[in-house]
Amino acid sequence: MTVLDRVFLGVCVLVLVISAGLVAATLLGSEVLLEWLSAPSFGFDGALVAIILVLLAAYLVVIIGRVETRKYIVYPRELGTVRISAECVESLIVEAAGQIPGVEQVRASFTDVVNPKVTLKVTAFPDYNLGELSEEIQETVKAYVERTVGVVIQEVDVSVVGISKRTDTELPGIA
Repeated sequence: MTVLDRVFLGVCVLVLVISAGLVAATLLGSEVLLEWLSAPSFGFDGALVAIILVLLAAYLVVIIGRVETRKYIVYPRELGTVRISAECVESLIVEAAGQIPGVEQVRASFTDVVNPKVTLKVTAFPDYNLGELSEEIQETVKAYVERTVGVVIQEVDVSVVGISKRTDTELPGIA
Protein backbone atom coordinates (compact mmCIF):
# COMPACT_ATOMS: atom_id res chain seq x y z
CA MET A 1 0.00 0.00 0.00
CA THR A 2 1.44 3.33 -1.02
CA VAL A 3 1.53 6.52 1.05
CA LEU A 4 -1.12 8.00 -1.24
CA ASP A 5 -3.38 5.01 -0.54
CA ARG A 6 -2.94 5.53 3.19
CA VAL A 7 -3.75 9.25 2.92
CA PHE A 8 -6.93 8.60 0.95
CA LEU A 9 -8.00 5.84 3.32
CA GLY A 10 -7.38 8.22 6.22
CA VAL A 11 -9.57 10.85 4.53
CA CYS A 12 -12.26 8.20 3.96
CA VAL A 13 -12.16 7.26 7.63
CA LEU A 14 -12.43 10.94 8.62
CA VAL A 15 -15.41 11.53 6.30
CA LEU A 16 -17.16 8.39 7.58
CA VAL A 17 -16.58 9.32 11.23
CA ILE A 18 -17.91 12.86 10.67
CA SER A 19 -20.93 11.51 8.78
CA ALA A 20 -21.64 8.95 11.49
CA GLY A 21 -21.30 11.66 14.15
CA LEU A 22 -23.76 13.93 12.36
CA VAL A 23 -26.29 11.12 11.92
CA ALA A 24 -25.89 10.04 15.56
CA ALA A 25 -26.33 13.65 16.74
CA THR A 26 -29.50 13.92 14.64
CA LEU A 27 -30.85 10.71 16.17
CA LEU A 28 -30.16 12.11 19.64
CA GLY A 29 -32.19 15.24 18.89
CA SER A 30 -29.63 17.69 17.52
CA GLU A 31 -30.77 19.68 14.51
CA VAL A 32 -27.30 20.68 13.23
CA LEU A 33 -27.47 18.34 10.24
CA LEU A 34 -31.07 19.28 9.43
CA GLU A 35 -30.28 23.00 9.64
CA TRP A 36 -27.29 22.54 7.33
CA LEU A 37 -29.39 20.57 4.82
CA SER A 38 -32.07 23.28 4.77
CA ALA A 39 -29.64 26.23 4.66
CA PRO A 40 -29.65 28.45 1.53
CA SER A 41 -25.91 27.81 0.99
CA PHE A 42 -26.47 24.05 0.86
CA GLY A 43 -26.30 24.02 -2.95
CA PHE A 44 -22.59 24.86 -2.90
CA ASP A 45 -21.79 22.88 0.26
CA GLY A 46 -23.74 19.86 -0.93
CA ALA A 47 -22.05 19.90 -4.33
CA LEU A 48 -18.64 20.09 -2.67
CA VAL A 49 -19.43 17.20 -0.31
CA ALA A 50 -20.85 15.15 -3.20
CA ILE A 51 -17.69 15.70 -5.30
CA ILE A 52 -15.46 14.67 -2.38
CA LEU A 53 -17.52 11.53 -1.75
CA VAL A 54 -17.52 10.55 -5.43
CA LEU A 55 -13.74 11.02 -5.69
CA LEU A 56 -13.15 8.98 -2.53
CA ALA A 57 -15.48 6.25 -3.79
CA ALA A 58 -13.72 6.16 -7.17
CA TYR A 59 -10.32 5.87 -5.49
CA LEU A 60 -11.60 3.07 -3.25
CA VAL A 61 -12.81 1.22 -6.36
CA VAL A 62 -9.35 1.61 -7.87
CA ILE A 63 -7.71 0.25 -4.70
CA ILE A 64 -10.11 -2.70 -4.60
CA GLY A 65 -9.53 -3.46 -8.28
CA ARG A 66 -5.76 -3.31 -8.00
CA VAL A 67 -4.19 -6.70 -8.55
CA GLU A 68 -0.91 -7.70 -6.94
CA THR A 69 1.42 -8.14 -9.89
CA ARG A 70 4.52 -9.00 -7.91
CA LYS A 71 5.82 -12.47 -8.71
CA TYR A 72 7.42 -14.69 -6.09
CA ILE A 73 9.46 -17.84 -5.97
CA VAL A 74 7.76 -19.88 -3.25
CA TYR A 75 9.46 -22.46 -1.03
CA PRO A 76 7.19 -24.41 1.30
CA ARG A 77 9.25 -25.25 4.40
CA GLU A 78 8.59 -27.05 7.64
CA LEU A 79 8.28 -23.81 9.64
CA GLY A 80 6.35 -21.89 7.00
CA THR A 81 6.54 -20.55 3.49
CA VAL A 82 9.47 -18.57 2.10
CA ARG A 83 8.80 -16.13 -0.76
CA ILE A 84 11.54 -14.44 -2.76
CA SER A 85 10.30 -11.73 -5.08
CA ALA A 86 11.30 -11.70 -8.73
CA GLU A 87 12.51 -8.13 -8.17
CA CYS A 88 14.93 -9.40 -5.54
CA VAL A 89 16.23 -12.05 -7.95
CA GLU A 90 16.63 -9.38 -10.65
CA SER A 91 18.74 -7.30 -8.26
CA LEU A 92 20.95 -10.29 -7.54
CA ILE A 93 21.32 -10.97 -11.26
CA VAL A 94 22.31 -7.37 -11.99
CA GLU A 95 24.87 -7.50 -9.18
CA ALA A 96 26.36 -10.79 -10.41
CA ALA A 97 26.52 -9.75 -14.07
CA GLY A 98 27.92 -6.34 -13.16
CA GLN A 99 30.95 -7.99 -11.54
CA ILE A 100 32.05 -9.56 -14.82
CA PRO A 101 34.93 -7.71 -16.51
CA GLY A 102 33.71 -6.12 -19.72
CA VAL A 103 30.20 -5.35 -18.49
CA GLU A 104 29.36 -1.72 -17.83
CA GLN A 105 25.60 -1.79 -17.26
CA VAL A 106 22.97 -4.52 -16.90
CA ARG A 107 19.17 -4.53 -16.86
CA ALA A 108 17.54 -7.81 -15.91
CA SER A 109 14.09 -9.30 -15.96
CA PHE A 110 13.20 -12.59 -14.35
CA THR A 111 10.10 -14.24 -15.76
CA ASP A 112 8.07 -17.36 -15.26
CA VAL A 113 8.85 -18.62 -11.77
CA VAL A 114 7.78 -22.14 -12.81
CA ASN A 115 10.25 -22.47 -15.72
CA PRO A 116 12.56 -19.59 -14.81
CA LYS A 117 13.95 -17.48 -17.62
CA VAL A 118 16.28 -14.51 -17.32
CA THR A 119 16.52 -11.77 -19.92
CA LEU A 120 19.50 -9.43 -19.73
CA LYS A 121 20.18 -6.21 -21.60
CA VAL A 122 23.85 -5.38 -21.36
CA THR A 123 26.06 -2.45 -22.22
CA ALA A 124 29.61 -3.73 -22.72
CA PHE A 125 33.04 -2.18 -22.91
CA PRO A 126 34.50 -2.08 -26.44
CA ASP A 127 37.65 -4.08 -25.67
CA TYR A 128 35.89 -7.45 -25.20
CA ASN A 129 34.72 -10.23 -27.50
CA LEU A 130 30.95 -9.93 -27.27
CA GLY A 131 30.26 -13.61 -27.95
CA GLU A 132 32.61 -14.78 -25.21
CA LEU A 133 31.38 -12.07 -22.86
CA SER A 134 27.75 -13.11 -23.45
CA GLU A 135 28.55 -16.76 -22.73
CA GLU A 136 30.39 -15.80 -19.54
CA ILE A 137 27.41 -13.70 -18.45
CA GLN A 138 25.02 -16.60 -19.11
CA GLU A 139 27.13 -19.11 -17.17
CA THR A 140 27.84 -16.75 -14.29
CA VAL A 141 24.23 -15.64 -13.87
CA LYS A 142 22.88 -19.18 -14.11
CA ALA A 143 25.34 -20.50 -11.51
CA TYR A 144 24.89 -17.51 -9.20
CA VAL A 145 21.09 -17.68 -9.17
CA GLU A 146 21.13 -21.44 -8.62
CA ARG A 147 23.62 -21.04 -5.77
CA THR A 148 22.04 -18.05 -4.01
CA VAL A 149 18.33 -18.51 -4.68
CA GLY A 150 18.14 -22.25 -5.25
CA VAL A 151 16.28 -21.95 -8.54
CA VAL A 152 17.44 -23.76 -11.66
CA ILE A 153 17.38 -21.26 -14.51
CA GLN A 154 16.08 -22.77 -17.74
CA GLU A 155 17.24 -20.01 -20.05
CA VAL A 156 19.44 -16.91 -19.92
CA ASP A 157 18.95 -14.56 -22.87
CA VAL A 158 21.62 -11.87 -23.28
CA SER A 159 21.15 -8.89 -25.55
CA VAL A 160 24.06 -6.53 -25.96
CA VAL A 161 22.21 -3.26 -26.41
CA GLY A 162 25.11 -0.86 -26.31
CA ILE A 163 28.84 -0.36 -26.30
CA SER A 164 30.37 1.94 -23.72
CA LYS A 165 32.04 5.15 -24.86
CA ARG A 166 35.05 4.34 -22.68
CA THR A 167 37.14 1.27 -21.93
CA ASP A 168 37.05 -0.42 -18.55
CA THR A 169 40.66 0.59 -17.86
CA GLU A 170 39.85 4.30 -18.05
CA LEU A 171 39.14 5.96 -14.74
CA PRO A 172 36.11 8.23 -14.48
CA GLY A 173 37.04 11.84 -15.07
CA ILE A 174 40.29 11.07 -16.91
CA ALA A 175 40.26 11.42 -20.69
